[in-house]
This record gives sequence, structure tokens and C-alpha cells, in this order.
Amino acid sequence: MQKLTAQRQAILDIINRSDKHWDADEVAFKLKEKGISIGIATVYRGLAALAEQGLIESIQLADKKRYERADKSHHDHLICTECGAIEEFCKPEIETLQDKVAAERGFKIQGHQLLLFGLCIGCKAGES
Repeated sequence: MQKLTAQRQAILDIINRSDKHWDADEVAFKLKEKGISIGIATVYRGLAALAEQGLIESIQLADKKRYERADKSHHDHLICTECGAIEEFCKPEIETLQDKVAAERGFKIQGHQLLLFGLCIGCKAGES
């Protein structure tokens, strides 16, 4: 287990105090606002280490990784391809179907992420 340095603790504190899905640039900006001087490469390494330790969760989007608190219950994500908004949802029917598909194939699920990409209601309305 890697050491939880003061810099990593500061990153962890930012993520754990919010329901936001953070990218590295946003974390670096927030640290700077708090008067904490930390390079962007150190932020990237810190986020990766915290995710590896299970202290935060990561989701890989097309353009970059986003990070969120690890203490949330399981959920999936709707991601707007226009504005980048991320909405969380949980549907037991989807979880049941995934378990059924895995069982039919003798597959043991150890974890999963469901990311649905499209337009949020605001961006969809702007299309008209």
C-alpha cells in the first residue's frame, strides 16, 4: 500500500467533499484555489495512486479520466457528449440482466461500469 502523502490527502479531501466527477485539471485548479502548490503531473500520479488503492473511483471517458468518491453505492452513468454533463443512475433491472447474461456464460463478474453516451435534456433541446 502506497503512503498517503499530504498532497494525496489534499486531493482525496477535494474529491470526498463533493458528488462531482473530477478531472485532473479541475483538481489542480481547486488545489491552487486553496493555496496548495502542486504540479499537474503530481496530481495525475496522485489520482492514479488513490484509485489503485480504492480510495476513489475512476471512469474512463473518451477524452479523459474522471474521479469520484469511492464510498457511493453502485451506480451507472449517463454522459452528455455535447456539454460533458454526467448523471448517475441505478436500475436494478439492468443489474439483474447483467448477472443473468454472465451466469448463462459461466462468467463471474468482479465489477463493471456502464457508461451511456448521448445528449442531455438541455443539449437535446438546443438541437431543435
